[in-house]
Amino acid sequence: MKLAPLIFALIFHAAVAQTAVVRGRVVEARTGTPLPGANVLLQGTLLGMATDGEGSFLFDAVPPGSYTLSCSMVGYGREEIAGLAVRQGETLELTVELTPVAIQTAPVVVTASRREQAIQESPVSISVLDAAGLEFRNALTIDQGLRYIPGVNITESQVNIRGSSGYSRGAGSRVLMLVDGIPMMTGDTGEINFEVVPTGEVDRIEVVKVASSALYGSSALGGVINILTRPIPEAPRTTARIFGGAYAGPSHSAWEWSEKTRTQGGFSLSHSRRIDALAVRLFAAGFTDDAYRHNDDRRRLNAALKLRYDFSSFSSLTVTANFMDQKRGSFLYWKDQANALTPPDDQLGQRIHSTRSYGSAAYDRVLSSSLAMSLKGLWFHNRFQSNISEGGGDLSVSDVLRAEVQSIWTPGPLHIVTAGVEGNLDRVDADLFGVRSGGGIAAYAQDEVRLLETLRLTLGARFDYQEMDSLAPASQLNPKAALVFTPQAGTTLRASFGRGFRAPTVAEAFTSTVAVGILIVPNPSLVPERSLAVELGVNQMLGDLALIDAAVFQTDFSNLIEAGFNDLGQGQFQNVTDARIRGAEFGISLSLLDRLLFFTVSYTFVDPRDLTAGDVLKYRPRHLVYLSAVVNAGEFEFGADYRHLSRVEAIDEEFVTLGIVKNGDTRVPVNVLDVRARWRPTFPGVPLSLLVNLNNVFQYNYIELIGNLGPPRTLLLTLEGTF
Repeated sequence: MKLAPLIFALIFHAAVAQTAVVRGRVVEARTGTPLPGANVLLQGTLLGMATDGEGSFLFDAVPPGSYTLSCSMVGYGREEIAGLAVRQGETLELTVELTPVAIQTAPVVVTASRREQAIQESPVSISVLDAAGLEFRNALTIDQGLRYIPGVNITESQVNIRGSSGYSRGAGSRVLMLVDGIPMMTGDTGEINFEVVPTGEVDRIEVVKVASSALYGSSALGGVINILTRPIPEAPRTTARIFGGAYAGPSHSAWEWSEKTRTQGGFSLSHSRRIDALAVRLFAAGFTDDAYRHNDDRRRLNAALKLRYDFSSFSSLTVTANFMDQKRGSFLYWKDQANALTPPDDQLGQRIHSTRSYGSAAYDRVLSSSLAMSLKGLWFHNRFQSNISEGGGDLSVSDVLRAEVQSIWTPGPLHIVTAGVEGNLDRVDADLFGVRSGGGIAAYAQDEVRLLETLRLTLGARFDYQEMDSLAPASQLNPKAALVFTPQAGTTLRASFGRGFRAPTVAEAFTSTVAVGILIVPNPSLVPERSLAVELGVNQMLGDLALIDAAVFQTDFSNLIEAGFNDLGQGQFQNVTDARIRGAEFGISLSLLDRLLFFTVSYTFVDPRDLTAGDVLKYRPRHLVYLSAVVNAGEFEFGADYRHLSRVEAIDEEFVTLGIVKNGDTRVPVNVLDVRARWRPTFPGVPLSLLVNLNNVFQYNYIELIGNLGPPRTLLLTLEGTF
């Protein structure tokens, strides 16, 4: 027994002796100032970290070989050092110099091609919102942050990318949400639930704005939103945040429904640390909202855990768990325009209690210099209970299981091959939908081929097979093709074609209830929605002061599922619409006055045609204009956002003509200005920040959804400290 420790020590010493050390500092090129928080990655391995307070990094178990080290940081150009020769038992010392740039030209994205690539290499339009943007806007839920992504608009909490979606309460989404690359859609309604992932856990959000079923399958008909959670830092870190605020009173005295000031507030607390090969992050948050509308209040608790264990430089396991509990009122629509903040009397007691939790695991391994693989799994549980249905209480419990194996193979300098297999199992037990179960399997592959030094071709396809209870099985082959042409540094031209589909959700096919006096009946004859999408785009740098991105696009849809009435006057989801959406998008980012002022503007034009009815599609604004400005002034930072959405031309007219929603035809353009200011005092050893947000500065009254008035002027104060 005494030999065991000696044998272990010898084995450990031999393993260490066969590796090497790579360490160094990241500094600003002009001044030599250390840069804390820079991201350093040793390509071809799973070794990556953020620099410490002195700008230093250390990789202490690097196998011998030749590597490329990459370094990036917001506000600086990306730097790569290729051909690093790492020899057994040696220590390699490096100094990486980053040059400040006005516009970050090459942020790394992973969603467009299921692998890391610079955004200018992406064959499709993609936008990125990072954690700093979410925090500066004090976005309390992810959908609030998405409201300024070019081409994206939110109707209540449902997301619409370039006109792909309208609004259908509680029944499906044509945009797929991923969390760390894994689909995260509710098993019963097929919806996105933005509140399940707290914004404090978000590192960045990537939005792909074209059909992506060739890589991601059902629900990626109109695009993909991928939420990447924060990496766990090397050094221990604790962050505490508290906020509170109040809504302004109604614009008209007739809308008053409460004598007290309506407030909202909350907190978040996170702690991260590394214990040898294990990294841990804990997160908790609470939120309360009295609401500016009667019976629209909510109380929410979130908790999250993230673990990462590094088996070696080439393999790691990441485990994530998340829990949300929320109790809220239900505001479906106003009583009438004279009582715009109060629901009809029979809805005043309606309440909803939802519990959502998920657990995921991802095992990543680099098998060789040309082959890497990942194995991912997810369990997503939802419990939803309300008393909205006229037949009594509604209870829905759903579970989704997903598993995926993916590989990235680089057989030579001309090819990058991505392939994978994934499967899902779904089960629903609900008063509204009955007991339903189903599942599916899919396989996908794509090859990115370098035809010339300046020209890359991507070809790929995915085959999906899905079954859900008594619905007819749905299967489809979704091909994709794209070209990226870089005639000169700073100029990228792109073209893409893709096919998409979305299988009907349990809610769309099997809902059976009575709501607002209307009998809703199932429709087990529903078939999948399908689409064909094309896009042409250009990305152009103008020195380091401006970045321009422009695109034209067209998507043809068939068998769109819409809520309507059947021949018997009963409510039912039906395949009723063929549609075509054409449009154009333009955006420019500018840096002025030696990086003192940052300015962005985007304009999206959408022509959403219902080819079946010869009319426009519902709830799609034609014009979207977003403007943002940020001023950096030492310890102080100021920002402003303005958004304009043109008046929606088509709504659910049946709810107006039948008298269900009184004054339901009232609608105006959306014109909202938000401003904010942040102070970061330089107290030694205690990084603090104080943030003030004033949203809807001019108290503009607007309607996103029939019978639903948008939030009034809202003031929020936030204090955050990191230790």
